[in-house]
Amino acid sequence: MSTMLQDWQFHFAQWPWLLLPLALLVAYLLLGLFLKNRLRWQFPGALISLGQSYVHPRHALLREISLQKVRRTGLLTNLHSVLVWVFIALCCVALARPEWVRQEMQEPREYRDIVFVVDTSISMMQRDYLLQGERVDRMTLLKGVLSRFIGQLRGDNVSIVVYADSVYTLVPLTPDHELAKTMLARIHTGLAGRTSSLGNALAQAVYEAEQSSNRQRVLVLFTDATRQTGKIDTDVATEMARQAGLRIYTVAIGARSHEAEEKRLSGLIYEPADISKMKAIAEHTGGKFYWAGDTDTLGQAIKDIERAEQRQEKPQILYLRQPLYQWPLLLAIMVFSFLQFSYLRQQAQV
Repeated sequence: MSTMLQDWQFHFAQWPWLLLPLALLVAYLLLGLFLKNRLRWQFPGALISLGQSYVHPRHALLREISLQKVRRTGLLTNLHSVLVWVFIALCCVALARPEWVRQEMQEPREYRDIVFVVDTSISMMQRDYLLQGERVDRMTLLKGVLSRFIGQLRGDNVSIVVYADSVYTLVPLTPDHELAKTMLARIHTGLAGRTSSLGNALAQAVYEAEQSSNRQRVLVLFTDATRQTGKIDTDVATEMARQAGLRIYTVAIGARSHEAEEKRLSGLIYEPADISKMKAIAEHTGGKFYWAGDTDTLGQAIKDIERAEQRQEKPQILYLRQPLYQWPLLLAIMVFSFLQFSYLRQQAQV
């Protein structure tokens, strides 16, 4: 899963809090202007009232004492006033939640649930393939190509259902591809019987696929579709898959005609793959039919199936956030502590 990161950007998550100090400052100035116009402020010794003032007889002396005191404490008082506003501003900045923000674009995880349905009936013993100049049976060719394909999957869940007279879920849906390859190597012709219960196998594969909540599910059937038996009709099982929203990709294992029969193989009636039956299964469920004429065509068929089932989704956008509110909050605490220390010191001097 690939990711793309953008540069860090500074951001306030709750920026309206930044307007609060400005609003308080405007209110403070307006209130001061209002009081200046309505009240008359005098030096100590003068009684303040609306529109009138009563002056102490020794107001000149008191004025001089007051001015001297103001000169001594004026700088400290102004500093305290500034620090009060700094404290308010820092608190509002912390409430505005400053943070570094970076966007991370992630490609969606493309995983599927792939159920491989493998025919192990006696017809898979037919040696109608040539591999490096030598005759090989259908099962050997299938296992080799399918094992390489499973080893190339990334993130997909894999299940293997084997069938003949009986049907078995050899590997339930799992992301452990090594386990699937190990179990695939143990498959042999006749593992589940001699004949082909294709309808039962498809029904079992549909059940296996429905155990997952993933919407991307697909069945891949490897068979020659000969000697069909079983209690469930193939057409009924195919309709079950279609109603479950499962596409069945059918891969015909074996030659198309009797021309590939190996004459010296005795005791086994040669039967070519039932192409028409497998095409009907694929078309009814919206899948596709492939014929594995040799090793290359079988491998190409599996790759085509994998490409056809890839999901096309939009990349997911994640936001990486690094909060910074703790720093203005720490400065606000330091300013508040200094103001409290100065107040306590003044009280002690008094």
